[in-house]
Amino acid sequence: MSPGESEITHVSDTALMVAACRAAETELEDGFVRDPFAARLAGERGKAILNAMPYANVARMGLSIRARFVDELLLEALATNSVATVLSVGCGLDTRPWRLELPANLRWIEVDFADMLDYKERLMSGEKMNCRRQGLVADVINPQQRREIYEAAGPEPALIITEGLLMYLPAATIHALASEIAHETRIAHWISDITTTGFRKALGGGTDTMSPIRHVQAADALQGEEILHVLQRHGWTTAARRSYITDVEFAQERVRLMMGGKPQPPPSFPPGDPTGVHRFSTVGE
Repeated sequence: MSPGESEITHVSDTALMVAACRAAETELEDGFVRDPFAARLAGERGKAILNAMPYANVARMGLSIRARFVDELLLEALATNSVATVLSVGCGLDTRPWRLELPANLRWIEVDFADMLDYKERLMSGEKMNCRRQGLVADVINPQQRREIYEAAGPEPALIITEGLLMYLPAATIHALASEIAHETRIAHWISDITTTGFRKALGGGTDTMSPIRHVQAADALQGEEILHVLQRHGWTTAARRSYITDVEFAQERVRLMMGGKPQPPPSFPPGDPTGVHRFSTVGE
């Protein structure tokens, strides 16, 4: 494989890398997420992209924890709220319709670029799905195509997932999504990850851990704390959360082994840092 095959040249390439993280975790006895389809979807290119990342082991662990937390918050929301439709926007190579125990009558709409949806459709052909899945080609940056996403969700109560997406988008798109979803749709729940600059600095020890993907982010992409502020301004409040700081006891032994078994001082995270996966809501709970 040529050196260029391990480079991220388009935002969709990050989906291959994320799938490679899930594939690597699935092979481990103590893996944080189980995805029997991830290796197939990641392919050799996904593995190469992951292996070329700085701190690849840390990235693999972090993205797998993110997937685990999204799984948990999603299943909790479906069990405790009326949700007829899930919109997975920027779905990439997510396999939740196949690997999670979901209600058979749940509508699951995957939204992404045509090439991504076609690629996944081809590789997942013949696999049994656990809900009513459909694909929708749309780009959330385009206002008209955002309307098509909302129309596809329909009039029944819905939940949206934007796992690993918002940090790539232009600021204006974040503002539009937060306002439109809150005021013009029946989407009452929103699962998304938030990673603040303070968390990244504490974890990276001054290293720019975002460097491999900065060139595929929008020029005015918002930091995690800015995204959180935008959502809150438009009435989204955190109904449930999994913290990357306080809810990761299950990962501590893995961290210890990565450090050669030697005790390490914990990173100095900002007090009350909201980094983690949130389920935002516009309704009282």
